[in-house]
Amino acid sequence: MKRTESTIIVACLLLPAAIVSAQQRSYDPFPMSIDVGTYNLTMNKLNGEGGLQSQYSWMLTGANPQKTEIFYWPQDRWQSNMLYQIFNPLVLDDNGIVDEFGVRKPMYTRGDALTNPGKTDWAMEVRRYRPPNIVVDGIQLNPPYRWHVDPRLKTDVKLEFEDVCGQFGLRSRVEVFAFSNPLFADFFIWKATHKFTGEIKRPREASAPTDTLPDQTIRFWWPIAFSFGPSKAGEYSTNASFGFEGEDDLDSWFKRRSELLPTKTRDSLFVAYYWDADNPQAAVFSNGSSDDTGDPDRVTGFLHSTQIPGYTLLYADKAHNQKSDDRSQPYALAHATIVEDLWGRRDLGLRQTYRGDDIRGRFPPDAITAGLVSRPQKGPMRFITVGPYELTKNKAQGRYDSLTFVYAVGTGSIGWNAADSIGRLWFNKQVSDSVKNNWVLRGRDSLWKVLDRANWAWDRISRGLSIPSPPPPPDITVTSGPDRVTVAWSYSDPNYFKDPETGADDWFAWRVYRKQGAYFVNDPLDQRSKARWELIHETTDRNQTTFIDRNVQRGVDYYYAATAVDNGTQNSTGLDSGVKLESSRFATRSQLPATSFKPGLSESNKVRVVPNPATVAAGGLGFAGTPNKILFVNLPVKCTLKIYTETGDHVRTIDHFGTADHEWDQRTDDNQYVSSGIYVLAVTDCQGLNGEPLDNQFVKFVLVR
Repeated sequence: MKRTESTIIVACLLLPAAIVSAQQRSYDPFPMSIDVGTYNLTMNKLNGEGGLQSQYSWMLTGANPQKTEIFYWPQDRWQSNMLYQIFNPLVLDDNGIVDEFGVRKPMYTRGDALTNPGKTDWAMEVRRYRPPNIVVDGIQLNPPYRWHVDPRLKTDVKLEFEDVCGQFGLRSRVEVFAFSNPLFADFFIWKATHKFTGEIKRPREASAPTDTLPDQTIRFWWPIAFSFGPSKAGEYSTNASFGFEGEDDLDSWFKRRSELLPTKTRDSLFVAYYWDADNPQAAVFSNGSSDDTGDPDRVTGFLHSTQIPGYTLLYADKAHNQKSDDRSQPYALAHATIVEDLWGRRDLGLRQTYRGDDIRGRFPPDAITAGLVSRPQKGPMRFITVGPYELTKNKAQGRYDSLTFVYAVGTGSIGWNAADSIGRLWFNKQVSDSVKNNWVLRGRDSLWKVLDRANWAWDRISRGLSIPSPPPPPDITVTSGPDRVTVAWSYSDPNYFKDPETGADDWFAWRVYRKQGAYFVNDPLDQRSKARWELIHETTDRNQTTFIDRNVQRGVDYYYAATAVDNGTQNSTGLDSGVKLESSRFATRSQLPATSFKPGLSESNKVRVVPNPATVAAGGLGFAGTPNKILFVNLPVKCTLKIYTETGDHVRTIDHFGTADHEWDQRTDDNQYVSSGIYVLAVTDCQGLNGEPLDNQFVKFVLVR
């Protein structure tokens, strides 16, 4: 078969779905992301094996290994990333599958492991609104948006891609739906449709008749695991380093009756989840305990890993020709591990493990409770397995069967306040290990509410109904100024004031938020201030689009975000009837700090060094989030700053112009940190506002590192 003929045939086999413009698809896709809710999910095929649908073994790879995990929740928390694997190891029955040469294989057609690797054929991202423009001190921080905008979209973001899975001749289309509505901001919906096309290569790679599997019927189970570990912040806090896949996590499951849709065909949900358990090898804390469940901070006691991530099955076809929900699914919620199973086994028994029919059982509790291990194992996997199903490929009949499964993936938690208060009580020996650990597991109730809302949302969008949406986030400009920071915001389109579904003008208010110190909450550089995002301004005047923040301190870094709020009149679905909805605060965060200053002086006898003495551990005497910052204040309009050791060795030269302040990060001209000692700041070549010469000044200061 010629390549052009093969391409035409495969094009005819693409999965049925809403019409997607071929121009919107990217066959060499750049990263896609969901960042409108509480979490940030990036789909970017750079690390590990597999395609976008089944990404596995990517942890701690690349130039920034601690950042290779693709899911952050909450996204404004330091190193809150924890999803390290998406795994879809399709499991055949004893009849196996026939490869392109007519040879029957028991587990898969190619490769050396049951992994179902795929190659992404194409991908696309669509948003209801373009991401907002963010400018700080004249620097635009967001790159031009390269994907697509469709105001008719029923969700705020939709990712879509197709993988060709060569081990089984399948083409999988995945659609990922996400929302900015605060009630639905903690989950995404993952809809996967798998079609038995027989393809073992992407169309642009196929060139021979043997690039397609022969006609046949396969019978199989389909497991999927979204594998989560403790947050990277938690690992770093307890171990002072970044660990590999789920070093001390446990996985389990529960079943609950839906509170929002109790009369639906699928009236109950099976939830697979993970939590941070105790690592027996953790060092003893200062309170005498060695129990690191929840990853307590070794300085403050704050519990960094209270997230309870999980997922559930929302829908499963009854059969390829019965497109209604099969409430008998899932078949199992099987347990396995990366080390012992994914990496360690190649035997036929792996099929039973992944589908849930080995000695571990179809619905086992966590591995410790089940008596399988005495301590958490590296890289736990909890599958939601559906099946058995049959798919047939028959080219002569034009038959290429498909099946659709829908999942929700979300995160629950006891929240920041409880993580802080319970952690500090435990740290101060006021509550026991068991009390702390039980509090961490209360996050399961939060997770349940998140996934039940996802179930409700899927019920609506599957019937062509919409989810109430807040206004879009505005563009934002932040400008440092003399003893102030100015925040300005605006809409690029007057239609943004209207509800995206009804067209009614339901705008209510603008809000401005601020975070001081470090950009991320709980940054180790900012342990003592406990600074978080706070609401600092609200106005119901839509024409007031500027706020001047005068409650600022010179030298302190500030970050800002602006949001819009509707009046709730268009939100009448029952779940959020009358609730005022706010656009995503995460979407407009200024990613560079703004810092107030004073204009340069026309005198040179008032220069000071702040703090003095300066120490990295200065706490309240230093600058929160930037412990290495030294501020030279009351400077002339123009001058040269030279820093020397007490013995006269030159450290750094800085040309200064304009403001009365200048920051120094305690680095030399060779970009090396200085050591503790006494230093001298020489302020020379001084000029006033009109260029008049001013006297030199010398200031002695102390650094303790």
